[in-house]
Amino acid sequence: MKKFSLLLAIAFAGFSCTDHNINAVDTVKEGDAIKKLVTVTYRDALAASSADGVTSAFTSDGVVMGPGSPTASGLAQLKSTYDGIFGAVGLDLNFKIDEIIVGKEYGFVRSTSAGTLSVKANGATAPEENREVFIVKKADDKWKIARYIYNKMGTLNQAQSTVTIENKSAASTDSDKLAINALVTSTYASAVTASDPAAVSAAFTTDGVLMAPDSPTAIGSAVIKDVYTSVFSAIKLNLTFNIDEVVIDGEFGYVRSHSSGTMLINATGQTVPASYREIFVVKKVNGNWKIAWYEYNQPM
Repeated sequence: MKKFSLLLAIAFAGFSCTDHNINAVDTVKEGDAIKKLVTVTYRDALAASSADGVTSAFTSDGVVMGPGSPTASGLAQLKSTYDGIFGAVGLDLNFKIDEIIVGKEYGFVRSTSAGTLSVKANGATAPEENREVFIVKKADDKWKIARYIYNKMGTLNQAQSTVTIENKSAASTDSDKLAINALVTSTYASAVTASDPAAVSAAFTTDGVLMAPDSPTAIGSAVIKDVYTSVFSAIKLNLTFNIDEVVIDGEFGYVRSHSSGTMLINATGQTVPASYREIFVVKKVNGNWKIAWYEYNQPM
């Protein structure tokens, strides 16, 4: 049943070094700084089992959404969450970044991690693999993790290199936030409720990325359509999406949301409760907001 969960997200826009909010040299420099935040600063704090080190990598209002765990918001909850994790297990992970979108204030990171988990009670070790979306924010000239969601991708497939993309400068208005809200709560939600894979894929950019739990990353609207065709052949979802926040930075933005409702299993006719948490990275394309990246998990 778990493998039929859905949520998705990523897109990439062509790289340009013309007259935007940051030039090409800055894009590379800032991309490297963001990459170091994830692959060195955060990774080393995990390896050291340091809750203080982890929380220092986050903004003061940082949010973590780990699968099977409550959402942790703010430094006090983050420290408590990581103290609990490190009291039980050690984590030695290496992060590989697929893509970084660099903006003036925010950055968007799509990555995977692999390594070992050690159980402190008995010393047992096991492989540990995850797939992540980090929303990072620049404050006082330093990048910090602002929002973080992760899930499992079934068979791990790690990037061999990182694509760094410039987020072009663009003005936004309240109508943009309303349009993004409607993209998630109406356009996408209605397509899912109607079990319409074509309508779902149309809500994505042509190179959109879907990261559903226990499933390979799906890239491109045609692949996403095939994924949802398979999903809707097995289940029918009736979900209501509630927006926790919408943030726009240039031609990209992000949505943090949670959804709940029911899942009908077609083979048995059984209906069960369904609830998820999501991060959508969205992009404005030809005046319309589309889903670029989409990752979700279940809170409990």
